[in-house]
Amino acid sequence: MNAVRTTAEPYWDLVEQSLEEAAFFWKRWEADLESLTRSLDDVWSWTEDRLHGALDGVRVAGERVVEATEAALSGKDQAAITAAAHALAAQSPVRAREALATAVRHAKGTRLLAMTRGIETAALDGSFAPVTTVLASAGPEHSAALCAIKRFRRVSPGREATDALQSGVPHLQVAALQSLAYVAEQPIAARHIAWGLKSHDRDVRRAAIETGVRRGEPAAWQAAVQLAEERSAACAPLLPALAALGSPEEQQLVIGALREPALQRAGLFAIAYIGTWEAIEICLAGMRDEKLARCAGEAYCAITGAELARDGLTRPEPAETSSPRLEDDSLDANLVPAAADQWPLPDLDAVRAHWESLQRQYDRGVRHWRGRPAGLESLAAALERGPMHRRADLALELAVRTGGNYDLETRAFAHAQRSMMQAARSRAGLSAAR
Repeated sequence: MNAVRTTAEPYWDLVEQSLEEAAFFWKRWEADLESLTRSLDDVWSWTEDRLHGALDGVRVAGERVVEATEAALSGKDQAAITAAAHALAAQSPVRAREALATAVRHAKGTRLLAMTRGIETAALDGSFAPVTTVLASAGPEHSAALCAIKRFRRVSPGREATDALQSGVPHLQVAALQSLAYVAEQPIAARHIAWGLKSHDRDVRRAAIETGVRRGEPAAWQAAVQLAEERSAACAPLLPALAALGSPEEQQLVIGALREPALQRAGLFAIAYIGTWEAIEICLAGMRDEKLARCAGEAYCAITGAELARDGLTRPEPAETSSPRLEDDSLDANLVPAAADQWPLPDLDAVRAHWESLQRQYDRGVRHWRGRPAGLESLAAALERGPMHRRADLALELAVRTGGNYDLETRAFAHAQRSMMQAARSRAGLSAAR
């Protein structure tokens, strides 16, 4: 009887095809993490399960996984780089980690970011140490990447956070400040956050505010309130937190931001987290404006649990305008529509009739989310079983309201998220998920 062959030689075409499929499904999975309609279970069954199947096809290469991923790591396809780095980080042969350490050492910019994404989602063990050593010693950009990996995995950063903060490069400082959310030493985190709040760079200041809000730093919250009072463009990404966690007076700042044209989309998005009768009326008013209708419709759905397409609340898309003359066409124009520009277009009359049919179920002044009064249990249920869109904001709110006990990484694989959900419910004293 012939011995069973265990090398990947007969299946090399399958390995290469699997890596191509892994890159394709990785892109699909990343997009699904912001789906308006799919839940975590849906994303698993539609996309993530097939992504893992493709990654398993790469792992068939065994000891030859280094050879199988070499071309992808040196190529330009960001998803392929991510999938290859993930395969090497999670692979058992020691050579895989050595090859990954070499690739990481020479990676810069978007290539390093792509590898970081693949690494942070992998199941790591002690054999990952050579890669950690490279990240900790190859310069500020790599230190920032290590900060990002540790933040994702809820590990307190070390010297690499200081190195990134001292780099003078804003996007590296942002990664370091974000990782401080999980620093155990409160004085260290508070000192760095206070430094970030004084930064002249908008992104650095925002990172300091968001990390400070998560950690309960009063100065960070006051900085967010001040930006909203000034109706600064820099307050746009902070409006959801102000709407969800703020006092009635602070929520009025969110509503007031709608008077600033540059903040109207961000304000409508944040209005959903107020979730009251007044917020719904604002959504209905927003649907009258062609430029704001899609955002207003999405916010209405977040409050009421409606789904525009499913519930027959959409109107036909406008006819496409004629193509510009070739000589007038800008070759530098961004032809990829923003996600919000692809959301369903609400039919105002139909939505208003829908709201009138629900009104008696909503008490004035009571916050609702997905059609239910908003409390820790209902918000946790929405985070765990609701649409993927807006889950990061819900996770932040629950983390703040439970003093960090309910903690969830919304960009992790489904099995990791389910494990975190179960542990978070136990820590936060919530009932077991049904």
